[in-house]
Amino acid sequence: MNGRLLRILAGVIALGAGFGVQGAEKIHELKPTPATVHRNFFDASLKPVLTIDSGDVVRIWTATGNPRYFESLGVPKEKIPAELYAAFEGVKDNARYDHSLTGPIEVKGAEIGDMLEVRIRQVELWLPIAAMSFRPNRGSLPEEFPYSRDRVMWLDVANKTLDFAPGVVVPLTKPFWGDIGVAPPAAIGRIPAQVPSVHGGNMDNHDLGAGSILYLPVHTPGALLSIGDGHAAQGNGEVGHSAVETSLRGEVQVVLHKGKRIRWPRGETPTHYMTIGLHEDLDQAAKIAVKEMLDFIVETKGLTRDDAYMLMSAAMDLHVTQVVDGTKGIHAMLPKSIFRK
Repeated sequence: MNGRLLRILAGVIALGAGFGVQGAEKIHELKPTPATVHRNFFDASLKPVLTIDSGDVVRIWTATGNPRYFESLGVPKEKIPAELYAAFEGVKDNARYDHSLTGPIEVKGAEIGDMLEVRIRQVELWLPIAAMSFRPNRGSLPEEFPYSRDRVMWLDVANKTLDFAPGVVVPLTKPFWGDIGVAPPAAIGRIPAQVPSVHGGNMDNHDLGAGSILYLPVHTPGALLSIGDGHAAQGNGEVGHSAVETSLRGEVQVVLHKGKRIRWPRGETPTHYMTIGLHEDLDQAAKIAVKEMLDFIVETKGLTRDDAYMLMSAAMDLHVTQVVDGTKGIHAMLPKSIFRK
């Protein structure tokens, strides 16, 4: 059998396998309620609120914005969406709770040392109310803003815009979840949802929107995936301490890769490969992102380490993901178009 025919047959087999997966998709819905939301932490001891098979699709809603927070800023109760009152039932204080995470989702068969592929197929604005804020001694310019400021914002969900100020319109065409993560290793115990690490979490990466893929290492049986911290808009760096924090809805497909061990979260967009570095020191975050991309190129593209290092210097961009949390982020972006085979 000649090489050309072998390639054609291989393509047909691959295409058929793809259709098989697509046809077998099972779709779940997961909405934020007191029973399906955990706030401000990741923990391997949490019980799953949904169990899925590899390849299943989850239509998910995330709620950001405690109604009592909005009430404290003078928003009339009748203007606050009822969905937020339902999601925050039982919450007594008036904190905003941006890191209200829907989940965790258990993936059958996931074990320590596996990899989870989270295909972010759709992300949309859900509710029209949002907020931004900064706090003393936080953000990228703490010495210039030694006080607090909060703003309620009303989103034009239909037109995907925010009238930020007279004559200033912010497009809301790239909403994304700032906090997507699995449970950390059980030995670590409960960790704050605001702190990103090897489990993913609060990476605040605006390139992980609709059409992207996030790869996460599995640290506990079932993986225990949780999603939240909806952002209607955010620039790289998130320099003022807050994105436009809001409630989102979307759709993810979760695929389990057995025995595919990775050390740090990785990503992919339709046009770029992405590696992610997270560290208290921005220089160290950059080193992690670069080292991860170096390893990725050597493992998948057949280049030597020397050539991969030079290629990154020629074609890869480093993006400052965010600089306002204790753990800062850098993500490296390498265009797929430079690889012709």
